[in-house]
Amino acid sequence: MSNKSKKPLRKKEKIPTLILISIVLGGISLYHNWYGDLSDIRLFYSLHFYDGQHLWPYTDKILIGRNYVQHPVEYPALTGLIMWLISFLVTPSDTAAFSYYRITAALQICLFAISTFLISKLSNYRSGLYFVLAPAVLYSLNRNWDIWAIATMLLSIYFFEKRKFQLSAILLAVSIATKFFPLVLMLPIVIIFLQNRQTIMLFKYFLTTFSVWTAINLPFAIIDFDGWAYFYRFSFERSFGSPSIFEVISILLPSVKLNLIHFYVLNFIVLTMLIYFFVKLKSMLTLAATSFFVMFGFILFNKQYSMQYIIWLSALAVISMSYIKNQNQKLLAFTYILWQVFELAFQYAYFQKLLTDAYMNSDTPMTIAVSSTTYACVGIVRYFLAILFTLLLAKFLTSEYRDAKLVNSKTTF
Repeated sequence: MSNKSKKPLRKKEKIPTLILISIVLGGISLYHNWYGDLSDIRLFYSLHFYDGQHLWPYTDKILIGRNYVQHPVEYPALTGLIMWLISFLVTPSDTAAFSYYRITAALQICLFAISTFLISKLSNYRSGLYFVLAPAVLYSLNRNWDIWAIATMLLSIYFFEKRKFQLSAILLAVSIATKFFPLVLMLPIVIIFLQNRQTIMLFKYFLTTFSVWTAINLPFAIIDFDGWAYFYRFSFERSFGSPSIFEVISILLPSVKLNLIHFYVLNFIVLTMLIYFFVKLKSMLTLAATSFFVMFGFILFNKQYSMQYIIWLSALAVISMSYIKNQNQKLLAFTYILWQVFELAFQYAYFQKLLTDAYMNSDTPMTIAVSSTTYACVGIVRYFLAILFTLLLAKFLTSEYRDAKLVNSKTTF
């Protein structure tokens, strides 16, 4: 047997190992936070389902034992449906919130393994390792339900690369109905189809995505329109939150007053830069190679930065890294690792700051206190490294596309 014929076999043999690693590490992350501290999963059970009534999550309601109206969940349709369905697996008790968290986390560990598998299929085994070994990814895996949307997004990208566009569009609609973030992937999709003069295919893709998304959301809107729309109103009206880049800047530069005008201007600049970058790439784009940039651009200047956003960024970053030549990958991998280290430090500093503030005037002060300035300094380093990684990735992709050396088995057109 030739060496060439052995390579695919070796890769196939590694994939089960990669899946096993992801399950083991996911289990360790669950054990590390066995009670779901600072997790929205446990919190939302306590807010919406603790009384065992299983009331519809997209409606105003009064739970047993409370005398105030609980607003609908501020999540897209399928995430709320997932929350609601899992609540039926838990018997109301004093510890039900912990059980709800652990059941949800166990399901999400499976989705984490599936996501790792898809990353390895879209790139290679090494990229899968970069993702599964990222400590910040594991640290934030079960803080929210984002992994449900990430898994379907990766599957959509996978089928897009296989040119199974209808299936890709359906899965993208499912992902958007779960988190909404993957909507930004429509930008590179539009440019890819237009560059290849496939306007009819673009129209079909868009129509399928919109139709499936509408079909998923329509029953929710019919049952309670205001409850379904609560997420969209909440997202649009919310102000800057922690630990966004706007909060970090306001701590380090208190004289700088940022408002929503700055938010829209910065996002417009980022959008313009992304379009210019994609158009500048003379060779044909691939969705796998470019999805990271739109997701990063969307998240960078978001009004809110939630810790689980690093899962989105890491998954797409490691896929894009596989498109870079080996001599450049070392620098890129080093920057990625530094970014991940400071991402973990940023998350730790954020939560320690919350606890420090909470116990500031109590008789039990924090053993490891973190000030606002320390948290902001760690945050600005984290943002710098994330931007540096993105700029390096863009530089290497541009040069390799220009040299026409990126055409390989990943190219779909």
